[in-house]
Amino acid sequence: MVVSLKLPIDEPDMVSKMNELLPLDIRLNSAVRVTKNFNCKSAADARTYLYLTPTFAFSPCTEVISESWRCEKDTIKNVNEVLKMYCGSHYYHNYTSGKIPLEPSSRRHIYEFVCGEPFEKDGLEWCLIKIKGQSFMIHQIRKMVAMTLAIVRGHTNVSKIEETFGTKQIDIPRAPGLGLVLEQVHFDRYNKRYGSDGMHETLSWEKVEDQVNAFRDDIVFSDIMSTEVATKSMLEWMSVLPMHRFMPRHFEEEGETSPLEQANLYMKKDRKEKRDAAAAAELNAAGSADES
Repeated sequence: MVVSLKLPIDEPDMVSKMNELLPLDIRLNSAVRVTKNFNCKSAADARTYLYLTPTFAFSPCTEVISESWRCEKDTIKNVNEVLKMYCGSHYYHNYTSGKIPLEPSSRRHIYEFVCGEPFEKDGLEWCLIKIKGQSFMIHQIRKMVAMTLAIVRGHTNVSKIEETFGTKQIDIPRAPGLGLVLEQVHFDRYNKRYGSDGMHETLSWEKVEDQVNAFRDDIVFSDIMSTEVATKSMLEWMSVLPMHRFMPRHFEEEGETSPLEQANLYMKKDRKEKRDAAAAAELNAAGSADES
């Protein structure tokens, strides 16, 4: 996070003094002098976000969802094949709220979208998805992640992504917000213009990178992982993912259901019939006992 405000920058040991007053899960890493009218929001050129997810989110929809699931040889490669389709400039009206198809303000540019190699911690296998873009709209990243998971799992086809950039309004769910973290705000234009003028420093994390990464791993990621293990946020979200059909909204009103949704409805109906039959049998048995 970057904040721009007026401070007594010449205060000796200001960073350490501030941290003495802050709780351990909030840290000030550096204070840098900037130009007089600098605004950290409007001066940003790009932002990098991370999405930490258990890898069972990539498991095929034909398999029973299990926390013991582990990536296969080509799993991450297949995920990255889907993610790279988002790179470049596209209309993301289907990935936010309140935007009509092809609305100019919904056009955003993605520089990088990649999934890293899996690793194990807290009894689960995890992956870190990294996305760098010029700017993002509300829900955009969570919906892109959700669409990627739906494609990788087999709920819909990869060609659906191109369709979401077009004129149709398509139903796209939001992946859980738990794993989403702002990693870095980029100020390339500012750094190029003022970073070497002799009065200002570049706005980057290089000098404090080690402590920033340690805080992220030990505090932020640790909390995400423990919360996922306790609440099963991704596991529960995946159980309702088959209900989404990724179809243009005017088709949703026709009452068509996907094969997965039909199977889910059949299973619910079958379970209900079995429960009703068991309850009826108990009533009959109780009635027979009363008569005797």
